[in-house]
Amino acid sequence: MSQALYRTYRPSTFAEVISQDHIKRTILNQLKNEKVSHAYLFTGPRGVGKTTIARLIAKSVNCMHPKKGEPCGSCEACEEFARGAMIDVFEIDAASHTDVENVRENIIKSVRFAPNKWKFKVYIIDEVHMLSTSSFNALLKTLEEPPAHVIFILATTEIHKVPQTIISRCQRFDFRRVTSVEMVARLETITKAEKIKVDKEVLHEIARHAEGCVRDAESLLGQLLALGEKNIGWEEASLVLPSTTQSFVLDFLDALAQKNASLAIKLCNQYLEQGVDFPAFLDEVIDLLRQVLLAHMGQSQADLVDSGENIKERFDALVSTLGTQEATAAIEAFLAARRYLKTEKIPQLPVELAIVRLCGEGQQEQMIEKEPEKKDPPTTPSTSRDLGEEQVKPGSKTSKQASKFSLEEIKAKWDQVFEELKACHGSLPLVIQSGSLEKIEGNEIEMSFDYAFYAETLNQEKNRRVLEDILKQVYSEPLYMRGVYRQAQAEETASQLLEEFGGAVV
Repeated sequence: MSQALYRTYRPSTFAEVISQDHIKRTILNQLKNEKVSHAYLFTGPRGVGKTTIARLIAKSVNCMHPKKGEPCGSCEACEEFARGAMIDVFEIDAASHTDVENVRENIIKSVRFAPNKWKFKVYIIDEVHMLSTSSFNALLKTLEEPPAHVIFILATTEIHKVPQTIISRCQRFDFRRVTSVEMVARLETITKAEKIKVDKEVLHEIARHAEGCVRDAESLLGQLLALGEKNIGWEEASLVLPSTTQSFVLDFLDALAQKNASLAIKLCNQYLEQGVDFPAFLDEVIDLLRQVLLAHMGQSQADLVDSGENIKERFDALVSTLGTQEATAAIEAFLAARRYLKTEKIPQLPVELAIVRLCGEGQQEQMIEKEPEKKDPPTTPSTSRDLGEEQVKPGSKTSKQASKFSLEEIKAKWDQVFEELKACHGSLPLVIQSGSLEKIEGNEIEMSFDYAFYAETLNQEKNRRVLEDILKQVYSEPLYMRGVYRQAQAEETASQLLEEFGGAVV
């Protein structure tokens, strides 16, 4: 059985470790001058080289013929280390050894004994923040007075969970995320060694999905190579990589920047039909909008350079089209929509509503102009029709005349209303589909919603006007719509009851 790529191509020297130059330089100088610290603390994101550098320290301090701090790779100690058989190097996973007895048994009792064969005993404790308080206290004494033949290397992704007493007794090194450019260079080295050609665009996509984690990038590449193809392009990569790319996101944001709500909504639905992970897609939309915002503030977007498909050029064009205020509004709108994705029956609906709002008044005017209209003969302001339809606002007392329709009669023709609405409006039918007809009072129909922003969308004047014109066509009478938020309605009813009966919320 073949090893995972990240194991097969694990660096055997400090020179092979990508990124983290600030750490490598310091540690190599210490190794070269034989001034190694008795305790190190490595902190940073997962998969960026903490454990790899810890192992290289263990290998180098026990190497019989080191060269400027680097292990020679050919002596007995290096060969033993390469086989994973060096008995003086101990790797401990703190996540599975949290209690104090494990620390005493595996570390404290054994450190006092001299190395079995080599110069140093090295203890690498991964995810050290998982140790219990009593375990940290037990370890503290050993870190304060360590034997000369012992080196501790602690690694953590959550430095804030490590006691300050431990931190103060170690040399701390902060690891950084690996950049996209560095990651792609690393992946190209592996593909050349494997004699497989992978399109650079695919490598950039892998690097982007890995988000600075080398181990994740190499795992994704390993899955691609497992396909058994000698040439891997987008078609092959789509079988493994999540179905969402910067190209999709840029197409969507271009439509948004052009205030083309119809196209943006169409793209959303196309992506969903193609199997795109919609929450992941929205996350990438938000991330790219954030980069637009940062670009306006003069911050370079290094990860977009040479990303394939002229991504950098398209991004620059987007920045010139989408202003700071527009990008900020879009981020806020999509962050709000993101919260509703998992609970909504129509997953794209919150995004579609956000699109309509972001595209502004001009787009809504275009939709209304397309709507079929039936014009009545002109009337004078003194006629009853004018009083009923134009001067009286929905919800006012004057409009509450006797109902000409029952709720059942309204529901009987509601499918016809829905079809007419679909013919002239892009997203309002989706809003209506999420609501429930509750009652009719006078000439006003009430529709309730589980979410406040649906009710607010329906109550926008332009949206109401579109729907109310269709209601008049279908029912041959002027009718008005009002959206209500169920929870707010329930709270108002409860407050009225409490006020009437003198109760209080407990």
